[in-house]
Parts: sequence; C-alpha cells; structure tokens
Amino acid sequence: MAQTFPWPVTDDELVLNRALENVVAAYGDVGRFEEAWLREAAANLIIEAYDQGVRDEEMLVRRALRALSRGRPGT
Repeated sequence: MAQTFPWPVTDDELVLNRALENVVAAYGDVGRFEEAWLREAAANLIIEAYDQGVRDEEMLVRRALRALSRGRPGT
C-alpha cells in the first residue's frame, strides 16, 4: 500500500515510516492503548538504530522487534 503525504518527504523519512508500520503490523491486532505504547516504543527503537547508522528498512524492523521481544520498552 503506497502512502502519500501532503508535504514533501525524503527517502529516509519513508524508510522510517515503513519500518514503524512493519513493526506494528508484526504484532497484529492489539488494543488502542497497546498500539499507542507499541508505536512509541518502536519509534524510539527505530530512531535509536537510525542514529547509530542503520539505514536498511529490514534491519531497522529486525532490531526493533528483537528489542521489543526482549522486553526492552523504548528509550
């Protein structure tokens, strides 16, 4: 599913957005509050990995999912 934004975005922003959506999708249906927590935690983990130089979408997703499965809530 292609997403469009009403503002110009960079390729890096699209990678970050898709990575976040893939992490949330990996958890399937969760409640509203759980999804809000999941989005916040995953976004923090993805940005942390991005700041460490990870630019590959799949690697960002894997690192976030691994950290979440270990019980590490976002930073």
